[in-house]
Amino acid sequence: PVCKTTNDTIIVDSDLSKEDAAIELAGTDAYLEGIRHKKFEAYEMWGNELGAGYTYREDVGMHFPTNYYNEDILPLFSLGCHMQGCGFTNATDSFVTEDDGDADKPGAEAEGNRRKKGKKKEVKRMSGLKALNEHLRNKHNLTLCHLCVQAKRDFISRLPRFTPAQLKIHQTKGDKETGFKGHPVCEFCRPKRFYDLTKLHEHLNK
Repeated sequence: PVCKTTNDTIIVDSDLSKEDAAIELAGTDAYLEGIRHKKFEAYEMWGNELGAGYTYREDVGMHFPTNYYNEDILPLFSLGCHMQGCGFTNATDSFVTEDDGDADKPGAEAEGNRRKKGKKKEVKRMSGLKALNEHLRNKHNLTLCHLCVQAKRDFISRLPRFTPAQLKIHQTKGDKETGFKGHPVCEFCRPKRFYDLTKLHEHLNK
């Protein structure tokens, strides 16, 4: 089940052990029903601090047990490569390679620029999603579906990485196993596609 109630503060925690529940929840309806959730009021909170053993993530307004956060939650928010055997974590700014566009300019050789045309050089500093896209393209010949990145309610770390051929199939035909039928195309703006029919209709109504 998914709770749709708006809450200013959310605490993610495990159930109490039977022993702790017998002490903290003794005599309550919850305990009699076999529920071992710790009451929200039982947590000692100072501003956004829940004390030792918990980590607060401000962008989602949620508290997590630190071990659980580091092992399970933090990787979800990661913009690392996540391809088997690749250690690119994207945790810091990174250099990417690009073509040397100055090699043929007048005076380039006189200035000590003796790089040959077409040679790669590391010049641009990137971070975040842009760095991930460049890494996937340059190192693995893979890409993300930009429509899924923009609109799918999922973490980028969980989105599939596609070869160019796989991306075309994904966008035009979808995936039979999941029931996804592809991203619909606008017949007036071909080949422009949209995440789903709702996004397409919003476009058509503009």
